Amino acid sequence: MQHKTLKLSTLAALIASATQAQAAVYQVVEVDGTGSGVGSAQYYDKNTSDLQSRVEFYAQGVSPSTGTENCFATACDAGTYSVFGESRFGTDGVDYRHEVAFLSDNYQEINDKFSLRSYCSNNLGFNTCDEWARDNYYGLFSNENQPHDGSGFGGLHREQVAWSDSYYSNAYPLVETTAGALSQITTFAGDPSKYDAAAVAELGTLVGSHSTTNAVVNRIGEFSGHAYQLGITSSAFFESNNRYARQFNKRGFVNAAGASEGLNPVNSSEALVAQMGQTLAWDAVEYNGQLLVVGSAAFSTSKLSDTDKLPSDSNGDDRLNLNSSLFPQCGDYATNNLNTLYNTRECQFSVFANDAVFWTVNNAGAVSGNAVPLAQRVDGSNNSYPAQDPDGSQERSFQASARAVALIDGKPVVAGFSTDSINNNAVNTVNGDYYVIRAAIYTPKTDFDPANGEGQWERTIIPGLDIEQGNKRKLLFSAATDINTNNKVIGLSKSVNSENRSFAETMFVYDHTSGSLTQLNSAINPSIFFTGVNGFPAAINNKDQMVGWVDSESVNQTNGRQRRQRAFTYLAGSNVEGSPLQGNTAWMLDDLTYGGSVGDANNVYRIAQATDINDAGVISATAFKCDGGYQDQTKEAKCSTDERVVAVKLVPVAGGEIEQRPAQATTVERSGASLGMLALTLLGFIGFCRKK
Repeated sequence: MQHKTLKLSTLAALIASATQAQAAVYQVVEVDGTGSGVGSAQYYDKNTSDLQSRVEFYAQGVSPSTGTENCFATACDAGTYSVFGESRFGTDGVDYRHEVAFLSDNYQEINDKFSLRSYCSNNLGFNTCDEWARDNYYGLFSNENQPHDGSGFGGLHREQVAWSDSYYSNAYPLVETTAGALSQITTFAGDPSKYDAAAVAELGTLVGSHSTTNAVVNRIGEFSGHAYQLGITSSAFFESNNRYARQFNKRGFVNAAGASEGLNPVNSSEALVAQMGQTLAWDAVEYNGQLLVVGSAAFSTSKLSDTDKLPSDSNGDDRLNLNSSLFPQCGDYATNNLNTLYNTRECQFSVFANDAVFWTVNNAGAVSGNAVPLAQRVDGSNNSYPAQDPDGSQERSFQASARAVALIDGKPVVAGFSTDSINNNAVNTVNGDYYVIRAAIYTPKTDFDPANGEGQWERTIIPGLDIEQGNKRKLLFSAATDINTNNKVIGLSKSVNSENRSFAETMFVYDHTSGSLTQLNSAINPSIFFTGVNGFPAAINNKDQMVGWVDSESVNQTNGRQRRQRAFTYLAGSNVEGSPLQGNTAWMLDDLTYGGSVGDANNVYRIAQATDINDAGVISATAFKCDGGYQDQTKEAKCSTDERVVAVKLVPVAGGEIEQRPAQATTVERSGASLGMLALTLLGFIGFCRKK
């Protein structure tokens, strides 16, 4: 049918298409961290020069939107929404946000260079595992001949030798101010009055000459008219007679109503748990006039008689000088003698069994008390802890965490993971019995009231993510990372077998209302979710738009190298008003920042990891930045100067249109160029994170 509109001739249409400036879908706005003071912070007494050039800034999330804001339909001011995240000087070693290393180590034995390399070889398959393990243990740019000398940036080894060398912070928590720049926030960990008084009496004097805590922010928002922030911090180091010790390795924190409070572990008869047990704060919602904070918390010690839970120093090069016979006694020391506990170096390496928990915070910023488990633990065939290993050694520990919470029909529903015992009754029980981390949802019971204590949620393992297939192990683990108010849960599962030369990490969307599971595979988009692809789903907003990162090339990882990754978005529902994005479709975000009047400015960035999205459509991300711009607009374009890692937000352009970024004609799409050191370091930093 002929439309009653003015028509252009073919020639005129061609001219118009050649000259019209199509708008990109997103404008990239950098959040400047150079004024945060991080670059001038003392890092280590052996390498304090040129630190500013080594600081990297990572975006973890973006502040929530309110009302019906939609930046696709109406132009938004980029300054309306604040990005939060952290800085890094070097590698984490083991991610500061992980309950246990790499979400798979419920033996809790990944603690030295050898075990890091073994994990890499068995579960990642790189032929560069030696370098990967060295960077994570000794830090970036460590001395190849004497890697233990402390010259590396970051790394697990620096924390392990802090007993005699002190420690200098590697990660600073940052939140964007109204001026559009990142600013440091403080937590309770820098205030000695916030620690257990009996512990401080034995620990000594808090180190005040430089920062000794590592802290990250996981969530910001508004509660009872006050801004709040929550996340994870380490203890500061305390000095006594040239000995440096921490009360704990990780504790959740909440900053609210002008107060900063630590989140205590589960109430336990084990004094080691009460004194040193770890906690992590992940997310929060306002419920019944209080802030309901969810996360994980220690409820018991892991098996201290298992000396594999101590880092190895068999040749003495790592200067640890640990006594394995003292490690099993740490639990006894905690009960009767705090002086011995904090003066026994081996006790600094204690590890714990962790459960999915909640805390409540009132409008004065006060925390209700100890962590409260969400649901009754299912620890094995007899519901006891710890689970029985096939060989009877009981060396594995229960692990669970509440990673995200959303109000659904007025009640808080939690997504995360739990530990499940699987026995296929095979003749060979060593191969047939698995005690594994699995994606889980916690649904509140009918009369849920936070004041009533634990056990008020029902735990449900997300179906369709089977650990076994045909009595053979299929998955290493699965975990949920976020949930929205539409009862849609996102997460990932990791394969134990190589497929297309990769131990794939497959993303999923689970509709908890309908019970349907959608795996992001080639049926969705074969060019993005190809066979063997690795991805991480970081967040999903209440308009069902998911963001994260995914392999941007299909080179061999097994017996090959680590793949380059880039940020993506996937619309898991219907179209968003005003947005050119179509439902049930995925895009690489670099394709959505190309073209139009903002295209040249956007060409300064390539989006590495998208970490959060609010309901207005604003995305937080970490990007590679090339000052002066990349050499051309293609995905594979090179930078003539040095790239930097920066925090950015992607703000929708009202009326924007999709114009796919071109690929270089001389390269094969998704095959990728060589992976530089900058990309290698970034891939391991943000880790398992989420925000809404």
